[in-house]
Amino acid sequence: ERFTALAVTHNFVGSPHIDTLNVGPFYGLSLGEFSSGGRIAVECSPLLVAEIDTKGSFGKIDGRFPHWVTPYEGERFSLIYYVTSGSVEPQTTAIFAPPPDVAQHWIPPPTFIP
Repeated sequence: ERFTALAVTHNFVGSPHIDTLNVGPFYGLSLGEFSSGGRIAVECSPLLVAEIDTKGSFGKIDGRFPHWVTPYEGERFSLIYYVTSGSVEPQTTAIFAPPPDVAQHWIPPPTFIP
């Protein structure tokens, strides 16, 4: 996978937003001594919000869907690899692997291979 930009954050707290300049999904990784949250929440549909745990592992998320970081306690760092130039990838799904809590309601994108 390629990326054109890297965001490095420390103790980021943001409200729900859409990454309007992204041309495809991003990869996020969070690190640090934090607990009680710090996941990336993504609005998959009007009735379904998935929380992706990126602590110590990468999550692939389409930031062109509404998303935010859930409240947490402690010190949290994140690395967000994203693409803002080149061919636009079609929006197919907000998340690219089902987290355990939404697996039964998750509809995979056409290219998903478990």
